[in-house]
Amino acid sequence: MPTRPESCCHDCGATEGQLHQRGCDMERCPLCGGQLISCGCAYEYLGLRDPSRYTAATAYLPPHMYQQGLSAAQQAQWEAQLRRKGRVPYIVYPVLCAKCGTLWPEFFRVPDAEWARYIQMDMRDTVLCRSCYEYIKQVIDTAATQRSAGKRHKGRGRR
Repeated sequence: MPTRPESCCHDCGATEGQLHQRGCDMERCPLCGGQLISCGCAYEYLGLRDPSRYTAATAYLPPHMYQQGLSAAQQAQWEAQLRRKGRVPYIVYPVLCAKCGTLWPEFFRVPDAEWARYIQMDMRDTVLCRSCYEYIKQVIDTAATQRSAGKRHKGRGRR
């Protein structure tokens, strides 16, 4: 059985329960749950996005802001909002195979089209271990072969 990973953030070194260092790429946004350094919540909260004046090329932000980021005053406002909302402490949550429950399964890649073919829509964002994925592929392919064989033999019965 795989062992639990280290209980500290690989990017900033925060231990479980501590806040990440500001700028850590593992810190979550308390508003949207996404990666804090790349979500757009600061721009939304500060009312800086304006699709009527700016284009998607600058993420609907003034071009200087798109290139340089928030001003010191805007950054201070955003930091105050994060403190009010409550920054998200670092916690290690286990990764489990959604089918068999294997703890910390090894990750693997398959083409998106293949994943969509074999994994039902509401399960596509879950983790599967390689064994369970291969099992799902096998049972689906076997059932499809049996359906095809049944169609070919239909109508060949005795009269």
